[in-house]
Amino acid sequence: MYRYDTSIEPPAAYLTVQMTNLDTGASIRLPAKLDSGAAMSVLPQTAIADLALEPVGDILASGYDHKTALLPTYSVTFEVEDYTLQDVEVTASPRRDVLLGRDVLNHFILTLNGKDLTFDLKDP
Repeated sequence: MYRYDTSIEPPAAYLTVQMTNLDTGASIRLPAKLDSGAAMSVLPQTAIADLALEPVGDILASGYDHKTALLPTYSVTFEVEDYTLQDVEVTASPRRDVLLGRDVLNHFILTLNGKDLTFDLKDP
C-alpha cells in the first residue's frame, strides 16, 4: 500500500520507477505520477538526455489542451515494483516527473483509494 503525494493539490498517486536504456545501460530513478487518463507514458526531456535515448519513431499526440503535435518516441525499459517492462515506447515533455500511462499501468492491478489517500499496485 502506498500513500498519495499530499505536497501537491489535489493529492495524487506517485511512486518511484527506474528507467533504463538497454543499448547503453544508463539508468535513472524518478518519481512517476500514475495517470490512467494518459494512453502513453511520458518522460521528462532531461531524462531522455540523461539516458542518451535515441528516437525510434514519431507519434501524433495531443494533451489535455487538445493541441496536436508530432513528437519523437523513444524505447525504454521500466522497472516498477520489481516488475520489468521492456521496450516501452514513450515520448517526452518539459516536466520534472514521469507520467505513467496506461501503456504501463495496464500490466498491473491498480486500486486507488482517494478517501484514504492510498493506492495499491500489484503485479498479477
